[in-house]
Amino acid sequence: MTDCMLCMLNPFSRLLSLYLQSTHLGNSTGECGLAVESRTFRKLPGLLNYHYLLRVAELVLVMPNARCPGCCKLFPNHTRLLQHMNQPRGRCITSQLRIKSSETPFSGADGDAGDWIDMDSGFDGLADEVFDVEMETRTHEPVTELYSGASANYGRGYTFMDAFDADPFSSERQHNLFYPFSSGAEWKFASWLANSGLSMAAIDECLSLDVIKSQRFSFKTVKALRKLIELLPSGPRWKCRSVKTESPTRRALQVFYRDAIECLQHLIHSPSNNGLIHFVPEKIYSAADRTQRIYTDWLTGDRAWELQDALPDGATLLGIVLSSDKTHITQVRNRQAHPLLISLANISADVRRKGSTKSYVLLALLPVPRFVHPNKRLRGVLASRLLHQVISVVVKPLKMAAEVGRMMSDPVGNLKYCFTPLVAYIADTPEQHVIACVTDNVSAVSMAVSNQFGDPLRCAARTASKTRQLLIAVKRETRAWNLSSYFQACRKRQLNGVASPFWLDWALAEPSSFLTPEVLHHFFKMFWDHDRKWCSRMLGADELDFRGYRHFPDGITTLKQTSMRLHREVQRYIVGVVAGGIPQGALTAIRALTDFRYRSQAPKLTDTDIAKLTASLQEFHDNKAALMEAGAQGSMDHWQIPKLEIMLSVAPSIRSMGALGQWSADVTEHAHIDVIKDPARSGNNQNFDGQICRYLDCQEKCQLFMQATTAHYLDLRGDSDDSDPSNGEENMLGSRQVTDYFKRAHALSVGDFPTAPRPYRTFASSTTAFHLASRPKMTNIDVDRAAELYGLPDFKPAMADYLARHHHNLTHTIGGRRRATPDCQLPFDHIQIWSKIRIQSYSSYDLKMLLPSQGLHVSLPTVNWPFGRYDSVIISRDGNKDWPHSGLHGHDVVQLRMIFKPISGSQSLLSNMYYAYISKPTFFLLHLYLQQTNRQSVHQSKPSQSVISTCSSITEIRKQVTQILAFQNSQVIRDIAKPLLSSDCAGSPTELKNGDIAK
Repeated sequence: MTDCMLCMLNPFSRLLSLYLQSTHLGNSTGECGLAVESRTFRKLPGLLNYHYLLRVAELVLVMPNARCPGCCKLFPNHTRLLQHMNQPRGRCITSQLRIKSSETPFSGADGDAGDWIDMDSGFDGLADEVFDVEMETRTHEPVTELYSGASANYGRGYTFMDAFDADPFSSERQHNLFYPFSSGAEWKFASWLANSGLSMAAIDECLSLDVIKSQRFSFKTVKALRKLIELLPSGPRWKCRSVKTESPTRRALQVFYRDAIECLQHLIHSPSNNGLIHFVPEKIYSAADRTQRIYTDWLTGDRAWELQDALPDGATLLGIVLSSDKTHITQVRNRQAHPLLISLANISADVRRKGSTKSYVLLALLPVPRFVHPNKRLRGVLASRLLHQVISVVVKPLKMAAEVGRMMSDPVGNLKYCFTPLVAYIADTPEQHVIACVTDNVSAVSMAVSNQFGDPLRCAARTASKTRQLLIAVKRETRAWNLSSYFQACRKRQLNGVASPFWLDWALAEPSSFLTPEVLHHFFKMFWDHDRKWCSRMLGADELDFRGYRHFPDGITTLKQTSMRLHREVQRYIVGVVAGGIPQGALTAIRALTDFRYRSQAPKLTDTDIAKLTASLQEFHDNKAALMEAGAQGSMDHWQIPKLEIMLSVAPSIRSMGALGQWSADVTEHAHIDVIKDPARSGNNQNFDGQICRYLDCQEKCQLFMQATTAHYLDLRGDSDDSDPSNGEENMLGSRQVTDYFKRAHALSVGDFPTAPRPYRTFASSTTAFHLASRPKMTNIDVDRAAELYGLPDFKPAMADYLARHHHNLTHTIGGRRRATPDCQLPFDHIQIWSKIRIQSYSSYDLKMLLPSQGLHVSLPTVNWPFGRYDSVIISRDGNKDWPHSGLHGHDVVQLRMIFKPISGSQSLLSNMYYAYISKPTFFLLHLYLQQTNRQSVHQSKPSQSVISTCSSITEIRKQVTQILAFQNSQVIRDIAKPLLSSDCAGSPTELKNGDIAK
């Protein structure tokens, strides 16, 4: 039959029949879909189920035309549309459904139909999957494609707790968990002493106190304490060996190092990394059409996929991350240490970017030689050779594992067949040249030479095979032991004289790939060394210091020793500081380069984002001639800046290695404090390397013992740990706590704390959580007095206008003319004032990532803040605009002037709301400008800050500003005063609960 009565009554049955015919699963006679359902559902592939048919049917019902929602292609009828979407290699809707459905295996023909056709669950989720016909307003879920056949399990290994229980004293800990200490309290006190940084004499003095002796601890001296700590389970053990050099040195050299495989296993089993290590390469797409890749962690880049292709089936890829950089131990004798750190690229990038997670482990202390060779240049060649020689010894186990593989245990105790190629080496520019074995006048990652550094096109990559060919050519001319002759032959080929790079025999190691662009030195250091000087030459040092950065008494142009944090902070304001003072083309070049740097640091990028940052870099090259014409380069007439050439490698590196921020030296240099500087200060300034190793060994034993005893206390055994360290709660196993104010606000709103005072101090909107201190700064202050202290002459009329609009359900706008008079009456006389509020939001790149809260200050003038501290915020005035995706559209940049709550006797709206007075900061910029210029008017009636602050209304303030313009009619004052004379400069109160502070 062509159409049965049931099909006429049930359009979905007809659609089901239509689909089955299009996929050749129904009969060709047009048999009703319900009639064939019982015998064709078993023939459907496992990736297609009832939920899929519901979605396809609903899609056809809501689409008036036969247009594919994935590729927007128009078809003559719905039959052709369904055939198109059912293509096995297609990238449209069925492909998205196929990937999502593959997470649940098909139960098979003999299974119970109720196990896989769940009517309730199917219709519950159906509303969330309805397609919007308007393509531009559709929201897509990311689609993940995992590498098939990677990271197989090969039996049972061991977990962190298994290793702890295998300790020789595990039998003693069955009765006393804290053995060799008598109790948990004694262990905590001993751990505090061992990690306090106190000297041995200070600890002995502490233990000799009567109050400590009365506790009857099992140790009475620091030596006895350290003997007990030596009995604790150990991490990777330290080794030491002598180093033979080609040329004599001032003192014998030793290298302290640990087994690299043990360090990797230590990182994998670390409880603080539990659930945050991944082993399968993946490609993430922004939508089912797979036209936009998303790059975040290293495993989402192309390089991980390529390396996995080179490994056997079922192998597990462990990406090795190394980092080295010299650091000063003492300034007096100029003692230096050269630490070599190791980490795992499989650890989530968000975790590796945090120094508190200790994702970088000290692998070795490389020797810092002082050769006695008479030629200074050749001493540098010897030092470079020694660096490669020592690193080659330290990473030998990793080379073997990269060649033939190594069985290792994952966090839950499964054995995996692991390979360990070098995927990243984090270093500054000079060290990158040493690692790449090239001279300073060429690029470490490409074949570019110095006169090509300013070109907008990237040269060919400097691959391992090209370097090998150059070294072979050099060895044909001379021998490596003939140092001077070998170095001269190398210089002709832009090599630095190293005969055997440590990475040359490391399988799958590629210097053009593992030497990634580094944010700290290649971005911030370049800004300080070049961009800042360009602006100083074009604008003038005095003008640059005057226009901005008044935090520094002598400006920024005279600073000598600066930190990278300062470089970041100065860079944030450089475009606004120089705007209007340099030519437009030069400003465009500075802005484009700044835009490129900030775009590159995003933790999550798509192909569109990479195209935008590439366009920003091209925009700089298009306008850099304007910098030269404005005198930015001074006497230099070229662009031979090595860091400028490295920027051409940023976009390819993101596509290959993932987001750029995960390779920043910011974390590794901060780790030098924990693994080098602090241990060195705890010693006696003798034999630094040995004392550092002993200190770290003691510290790691205490840390491991603390994690193991905590895991025992929480009954966490390997794969039984279901905790999520990213949920905002305190992680007792090592990561830093991030307070979740959203969770607090929800708990208060649902009544979990019925005795909490009203209104709640913690509350949240859809995007932002707010938290106020339990006690206000001013508990009961008169309204007029508060307006006088905070310099808000229109506070009462502004509040009256707000209440009047709220009473008539009118939208309250920011600014505008006041309708109420200055002497109006308010329904309250006193208010409470807070000087600080904390706001919290989720990351705009990852809506599941909770960001740390930020403090917003609203405080009166103090010694350190003579004009008061009133932080600026971005507020939302249009609910249809979303920060930051919509930019400033629908938002305003305002200054937070007061946070208050009226004191009212009745339980009305006034007493149940917190309010914030906000204003545009133009008015205060005028005061600050007059104060800094220190100009003296010929008239004694020149308005000062105090005069303007005591004006009774906005009208009087405008009169005073007009008077200022009459006597000081400069362009700067006219620009500042123009918006002040308009009607938009007035401040306005807003409800904190409904006013969405975006930033």
